[in-house]
Amino acid sequence: MLAEYRKIVHELNDAFYEYYMYYNKVAKKLDEFQLTLQQENLLQYIIRNERVTVNEIAAFFSITKSAVSQVLSHLESRTFIRRESNPEDRRESFILLGEAGQKYAELMDEADEAFVKQYFSQIDMSVLEQMLETIKKVNRAIKESADTESR
Repeated sequence: MLAEYRKIVHELNDAFYEYYMYYNKVAKKLDEFQLTLQQENLLQYIIRNERVTVNEIAAFFSITKSAVSQVLSHLESRTFIRRESNPEDRRESFILLGEAGQKYAELMDEADEAFVKQYFSQIDMSVLEQMLETIKKVNRAIKESADTESR
């Protein structure tokens, strides 16, 4: 029984990798920003959750605030992000998109739009919705397991 699950997980990993490779071909313009994977991951999180704090980012990625600050300093120096003081707590800053970050977000939107038009629009919506629900269910199981282990 476990062997069947391992086989499916292996095939899922292959499928996710292949999807990532295809998406990157469509999103080739993003390569010109020359971001590391860690910088890209943090920036994409900020794009989806603007006005976050270092604490929130660290908690989401399960990394130290120091590690987050190092990446953010680099992104800030290249105008991908900017910091805005929290008026209710001056010791805390909100992380917002800077000029380069906004350009990156626009190019991501363009790549997503192209991907939807070229590929996703050919697949029945109910199939995509089922796939999304299945991935969310797997993510919930992983998160619940991680939460249980950290207690």
